[in-house]
Amino acid sequence: MNSAWQQASRVWRLYSEALAGLEQHLSMVQWQALLDELRGCRGKIVVTGVGTSGVAARKVAHMLACVERPAIYLNATDAAHGDLGFLRADDLVIMLSRGGNSDELTRLLPGLATKNVPLLSVTENADSAIAKASRLVISTGVQQEADPLNMLATTSIILVLAIFDAACACLMSESDYSKETLLTVHPGGDVGLTLSRNPDSL
Repeated sequence: MNSAWQQASRVWRLYSEALAGLEQHLSMVQWQALLDELRGCRGKIVVTGVGTSGVAARKVAHMLACVERPAIYLNATDAAHGDLGFLRADDLVIMLSRGGNSDELTRLLPGLATKNVPLLSVTENADSAIAKASRLVISTGVQQEADPLNMLATTSIILVLAIFDAACACLMSESDYSKETLLTVHPGGDVGLTLSRNPDSL
């Protein structure tokens, strides 16, 4: 069998096993705490990270906005150059960082503390700076990254996205979220086109 195909298949199996493991790694108490944080935020849900975690942060913020949570992505570099000014004490900051000690994130912590902005972190390092500053820490429990060096945020990012996709699904189910709601917030693309062409399905 082609070696590249074998390697690709191993990656997919790794992802599948890691995703299935979330049910055992996360407790119901942790899950409820995460949902409580998301549903209880009275201001903005601000999601940030750097590198691959920054890309994931954009997606997490987008999904939360799609389910009518006031979420926004914050560029960590811009935050250190004045964008922290828009944060208020009723906001919630979510930091994504596998190691939890990225300089771009840790230098934001004093400002968040001064402004009394609560912090939630998703990190694998419970002893990291962002974890110690957080009132809730979530980890993915990743055992193996998909790249041959076991260094790049591959499996771990898939797990982060899966956690927040599941949270968004829960928030949709417990609210009055409907196809009409989705069309209101997502009038563009194939989603909007499909919903607008089939009004009887709304």
